[in-house]
Amino acid sequence: MRYNKFLIILLITTMIVVSESCKKGFLEGVNDNPNSPSEVIPRVLLPGAQGNLAYAQGGDMSRYTSIMTQYITGATRQFFAYNQYTFSEEDFNNVWNNVYAATMSNFNSIIEINATGESAGGYDAYDGIARILMAYTIGMSTDVWGDIPYSQAFNGFENLTPAYDSQESVYASIQQLLDEGITILSGDLPDDDFEEPGTDDFIYNGDLNSWIGLAHALKARYYIHLTKIDANAAGNALASINAGGAIDNALYPFTSAGPNPAFQYIEQRDDIVYDGACLQQMTAKSDPRYSVYIDVDGDYWYPGALGAFFAADNSPVMLMTEFERKFIEAEAKVRTGDSGGGQTAFTEAIQASMDFYGIAAEDAATYIAANGTLSGDMNAMIAQIIYEKWVANFLHPESWVDLRRTGTPVLTPNAGGTIPTRFIYPTNERLYNSNMPDQNSTMYAPELWWNQ
Repeated sequence: MRYNKFLIILLITTMIVVSESCKKGFLEGVNDNPNSPSEVIPRVLLPGAQGNLAYAQGGDMSRYTSIMTQYITGATRQFFAYNQYTFSEEDFNNVWNNVYAATMSNFNSIIEINATGESAGGYDAYDGIARILMAYTIGMSTDVWGDIPYSQAFNGFENLTPAYDSQESVYASIQQLLDEGITILSGDLPDDDFEEPGTDDFIYNGDLNSWIGLAHALKARYYIHLTKIDANAAGNALASINAGGAIDNALYPFTSAGPNPAFQYIEQRDDIVYDGACLQQMTAKSDPRYSVYIDVDGDYWYPGALGAFFAADNSPVMLMTEFERKFIEAEAKVRTGDSGGGQTAFTEAIQASMDFYGIAAEDAATYIAANGTLSGDMNAMIAQIIYEKWVANFLHPESWVDLRRTGTPVLTPNAGGTIPTRFIYPTNERLYNSNMPDQNSTMYAPELWWNQ
């Protein structure tokens, strides 16, 4: 299958072999040869790790969370069951292995290479980027599983059953990693750096200022997640927004040689229908982005399929965008009492989304005139902001975070009954890691720390 071919290419590049059929347990590829700086260098590790992250997010992570956020409808085979919220622990083995063995292990190796041996301090730029992307990846992981292995996750044969860090401590690690990344990339990098990233950085092409901006925006993202449990969350998010400023969209570019995961899924399986509540709402509001999200006339796939913006072989996967940053700013300002500033950021967020999707200025202006004015009390304004963020962040796992923490948008559950609030821990963890905290996790329990 194209899926396996793509993974093989990436994992050869990163010198890690991961088999989807493996049944041996946690971090299989990592434990075979943990952190061996003599065998790999960051310019080899970074592009594969970035690709693995984008593939994990744009694949199962996006499809599973898009059931919860009603971007998509499961029509046949496995996805018919998923549409009724019927998942098993085996469904999560691949995505767990992809984020750990294929992604985080490589970011950790880059950090270790820069910290040890003759190469110590020689790869600071790679180190800073790896810390930012490690923060992103553990953030995406903890937001679906809660407690996860992190502090002991990359010790190789020294610890084959790593302890699980609490989600609270993982969130502290996210902020620490982002701060470290900012500090490293903002400093004077040594003149004797072995190498600095360039074309091997597929996201920003070695532009360190773009990485610094992304790190500040990610700090805001992970602060705003905590609004249910931390009274300072919005203020902290706003401080990070102000510290970083506008960002360059963080996109991973796929190619025909290694196609986008949505393209591969439609080509191979195509058991998903793109008619969820989000798209129905967009139709009702004559949202001009609908014809970007959906292949209305069948120009690329067939009428009603996912649009080429998301599902061409070379479509990018979006990690974070400027419009997401502006929506976070709008929410943070409203929560801190600055409704006027929130209104400005809200309008700018919708406009940034329209620009991102290539919507004509006249059509964007018409939509904003009809839908771009905040009204009501704080909760009502936040609901408007999150609704528009939900529409703009189409297929992104972040929307499931927003749904759980704010209750917006208000969605009618599918036939299964109640919209899930987490992922089940995978089979391999239950079988091979005795430190897994809950042997009977479900799609609803234990509850995530920030959602209590």
